Amino acid sequence: MKRRISIDQLKPGMHLVGLDQSWLKSPLWIHRGPVKSQAEIRRLKQAGVREVTIDSDQGLDLDDSSSRSVLPHHGEEGKQAGLTEGPTLRGSRDKETSFAKSHSIPAFDLVAFEEEVRLAHEMRSQAVSAVKRVFEGIKTGIALEAGPLQDVTNMLFECLKAREGSVLADVQLQRMMKFDVSLFSHAVDVCVLVLVVGYKFKLPDRQLQDLAIGALLHDVGQLRLPKNLLSKRGVFTQEERSLYLTHPTLGESILSKAEGISDATRRIVLEHHERVNGSGYPWKRQGKTITPLAQLVGLVDRYDALVSKRGGRPPLPPALAVRRMYQLGMDGEFAMEWVEKMVQCLGLYPIGSLVELTTGERGWVVSINQADHMLPMVKVVWSHAREKLLSPCIVDLSSYAANGEPVRVVRVLNPLEEGIQDDLCFVPVVQHAFS
Repeated sequence: MKRRISIDQLKPGMHLVGLDQSWLKSPLWIHRGPVKSQAEIRRLKQAGVREVTIDSDQGLDLDDSSSRSVLPHHGEEGKQAGLTEGPTLRGSRDKETSFAKSHSIPAFDLVAFEEEVRLAHEMRSQAVSAVKRVFEGIKTGIALEAGPLQDVTNMLFECLKAREGSVLADVQLQRMMKFDVSLFSHAVDVCVLVLVVGYKFKLPDRQLQDLAIGALLHDVGQLRLPKNLLSKRGVFTQEERSLYLTHPTLGESILSKAEGISDATRRIVLEHHERVNGSGYPWKRQGKTITPLAQLVGLVDRYDALVSKRGGRPPLPPALAVRRMYQLGMDGEFAMEWVEKMVQCLGLYPIGSLVELTTGERGWVVSINQADHMLPMVKVVWSHAREKLLSPCIVDLSSYAANGEPVRVVRVLNPLEEGIQDDLCFVPVVQHAFS
């Protein structure tokens, strides 16, 4: 049964189906679903929500007081248990770690962070599902429709505007480094990052729309290639490579028969593999003859290829991939203007980089610092003795000190070379939800 209640009556375990304000003005991206934590409720209150609608058939009702046993969390209870030195993982609330005691760790709301990532993941999953439906329709002969793709890009764009792109971009970057290399998930990943770059550098809304649609469709021509060609591991034969190189023109052909697709979007699909120095394909265009939007999509597409497990080769660590992209810009493949803009968004140590600190501890970068790219937020997972911590801590290097000295990144590590297989587990609770 649906009923409208005061925000003060809302509790974890209830199933939310509506708020008294637009989702764009609230701190949550999804207004339907179970309430997971008190952190969610606090942020709703802070956003000015006064009344919500719940469905007692799908969750707890007002007279049910068992929410804490159904959905345990460690917000205020964690503080009461003595976890005041800094954040620890769920399940490690019984005592402070020696690591936390010996370091000056700034406050970090891990519960709220995990919840934001969960909601961003849900938004991304919706986008991937929508693109998948469109692509599968094309494979069966259904004409491309721009409407569903515009809905996807509008949803992503509004989320990015509402939160400056931070968390949704973080989730996209995490997924780029996973082994999920389906055509539609790759399309959404590229779309999110090009939107982040385009929005940060104030491209007009019309160009952002063309850019987003073009990013979603940049590889649509691959739907016309033989399946065994796309799934092949190893090096293409000359004949196979020649066939693969036709996918930009095949994609442009698909778009030419669709309504509501702009000329700018078609050019992105046709030119995203062209390179400024003329080394690209299919027409070997150079310099300013390649539309800037196609250059940006091509740049992000190449970054995705480096950090993903594609073509049967291992992924490159994000920070090393950024350096590689910078070198490609210096070599003339990409316009340095776009390379530098992308690096500003990714940071020198992108999300998911494995780094070693001046203290000897090691961990994963979980967020970048736009004010100073040398000082990201890191989840410290290993001690200076290379022992895995029972209770890893997330620390902000802009205000993090050990023994009175500021802590900095010493070097970037390659997880494969270090024998670390559990990459991207910098927020294990969230990572479990991704699998």
